[in-house]
This record gives sequence, C-alpha cells and structure tokens, in this order.
Amino acid sequence: PFRIEGQKTIMYRVLESLGWEVPDWIVVPGGNLGNSSAFGKAFSEMKHVGLIDRVPRLAVINAAGANTLYELYHHRGLRWQKGQVDLSPACHYYDELDRDKKKANTIASAIEINRPVNLTKCLRALEECDGVVREVSEQEILDAKAQVGAGGLGCEPASAASVAGAKQLVAEGVIDRDERVVCVLTGHQLKDPTATVAYHTTDQSLFNDVLGSRGVSRASFANRAITVGNRIEE
Repeated sequence: PFRIEGQKTIMYRVLESLGWEVPDWIVVPGGNLGNSSAFGKAFSEMKHVGLIDRVPRLAVINAAGANTLYELYHHRGLRWQKGQVDLSPACHYYDELDRDKKKANTIASAIEINRPVNLTKCLRALEECDGVVREVSEQEILDAKAQVGAGGLGCEPASAASVAGAKQLVAEGVIDRDERVVCVLTGHQLKDPTATVAYHTTDQSLFNDVLGSRGVSRASFANRAITVGNRIEE
C-alpha cells in the first residue's frame, strides 16, 4: 500500500511544475496499473481537501501485446460502478489466458503484464477521472520513443506508450489540440537498450531479428549512429 501513496507524489510534482494549474489530461502507460491508480487517488484527494477545483481526465495506455485492461474495459464491460465492481469478466478472461497458454508479449517490458495487480484501483481512477483506455502497437511505441529521444529526453519503450496513446487520442478527436496534456515517462532510456539500438541501426538483419519479428516494419524517426571500431585511434 505504501507504493501507491508514494506514486501519488508524482502528480504533486506535476502540478507544482504547472504552477498548480490542473492539466486537461494525464496520459500514462498501463502495466500493473499502479501509477494510474495512484494518480487517480491523488487527484481525488486533492479535490476533496480543496487544493484543486477539478480533476484532469486520465488516459491509460496498454501495449497491444499486453492489453488486459483494454480488453476488459472495452470488450467485457468491466467498470468500477461506484465500488460495486463485478470482477467475473476478469476471472473469465484470466481462465481463457490459462486455457490458451497466452502470455503478454511486448518490447515494452515494464508493461508486459497480463494480470495487473491494481486492476480494481485503476477502475476507480478511471471512473473518478472520466478516463479512457487505449492500446498501441509496437510500431507506434517505438516511433514515439524515437520522437521523445529527438527532443533530448530518453525513455524506455513502455514510457513511450503514453506519447503514442496521446497521439492516437488526438487523431481520434478525443483530446483536443488546444488541451494541456501531460504524458508520464515511467523509465529512462537505458532500459530495454536492445530495442533502442535495433531501431536506430543501419544493420537491417539486427532490425529484423529484434523488431521485425514483433511487427515493426520501419524506423521513420531513426537517428542513425556512426559506428567506430573498438580502438583508441578510432
């Protein structure tokens, strides 16, 4: 329980950075759903004690290869329902995963999770923050990761799911272009380095081995590295 309380402070820092002006959206990757649960709790409590006058909307973004929340929320009708949540759709889904021997599979290792431990808490956050759930492909994740990196901020693939999800929601018209959006990057770029190297490489065989097998067909935002030999004169 202390972890969720600690993760709430991320939103305190976000609001502090924005001069205590509440953004319109918080977009966060969804794995074990701890961050999304904590963020919803933070805003609910801050509004309750009068620190803010409204809560932002929440968007939780799954990787398509680990999309339990998306599946349950969009296709099986799982909702918080003011605390009267019926978890039978989740139980049935988990039984299906076991029957089919299906495991989470995504390059975004931090959110490669089929059974999120904070599922019900996240459902509460989605209800209290008028939230939405989306899934993004490996291609969308890695393209967004490269675009984040081009701005001088490195992040891991799972983090980039938030940016990919925000782009998707803008394209759908769910997020308006004049709204203030905060995408949370949950890990630095030295996590999953194989994906980073493969995306930016000029070695097509490496790209195919690491990313092509996952359905990634292009590196539209690659920043090609210059390879030098492992010698001091190089």
